Amino acid sequence: MHGLETKVSCGVDKLVLLSDQIEKVFLELAREQGSARGGYGYVIDLRRTRYNFLPIVLYCDGRHNGKHKIEVAGVATLGLRKTKEILKIILGHLSAARIYRIDLCTDIMGLWVWDLAEVVLVSRSQNFKIYNNRGGVSFYLQNSAHKTILLYDKVKQLAAKGDHPADTFRPGEHLTRIEVQLKGRGVPFKKLRHLHRYADVDLLGQLHLRRLKRLRDDAKPLHLLAAGGLRRLVHKYGLHAARKRFSPSHWAYFEKTLFRVLEGEEIPDLRVRLKRSIEDWLDNRIRFPRLPAMSDEE
Repeated sequence: MHGLETKVSCGVDKLVLLSDQIEKVFLELAREQGSARGGYGYVIDLRRTRYNFLPIVLYCDGRHNGKHKIEVAGVATLGLRKTKEILKIILGHLSAARIYRIDLCTDIMGLWVWDLAEVVLVSRSQNFKIYNNRGGVSFYLQNSAHKTILLYDKVKQLAAKGDHPADTFRPGEHLTRIEVQLKGRGVPFKKLRHLHRYADVDLLGQLHLRRLKRLRDDAKPLHLLAAGGLRRLVHKYGLHAARKRFSPSHWAYFEKTLFRVLEGEEIPDLRVRLKRSIEDWLDNRIRFPRLPAMSDEE
């Protein structure tokens, strides 16, 4: 996959906090103008109030624990510095809140999501789903209450939502997103002052890249038949889903005899890409496909 753009990133794409307190003016506003939703007594989007300069959705007075939930809208476009400035206005002090959910991701220009799905799998993953709708196909390689790893077609998602960036892509151009969603007990660092530590966590440690070998004509007939059947399954469902159709012992044999580890020049190093995307966000370097490439000093 030579020629893939390297100046495309995302970093932190979702940030949700829990707190026992928020500034009085916002709590009173929520109680005056908010409405009950999803286990919270009052929900209000500050972008639709006189505080429209604050991209925050407040969920106040949780019915079970009394806590407040704060969601930062469009956090991917803010960077760490602006995010902290906004949260300090809402909370008064950043130590008042803990991270409840954080989504971290990286985008790869020029790579089709199906091309990646055909070579990627996640070990020790029990739940797996494929969703296919007008927003494109999404592969949930790991799907648990506390950690989710997914791949999806970002261009089709943007187009389905009617977002302007979708118009900047030419027909046939691809942008694949690799996303890790951490929730509840799956969030390793809950304090805002520890956000920088996410750049050093191997969030994709269970992810592996494999491709079927090209077997020689004199290979064993059973190997040729197995490889042909596996190739059809992988092409139809993706590698991770194909693996789920076999017992661990059978798959271990297939992987040893019929697959090879992908080299770095075929698919970008996804761990490195994710780390760099997170570092960009932490350093307030916001990079998207159609923005001019920025130097590391910017």
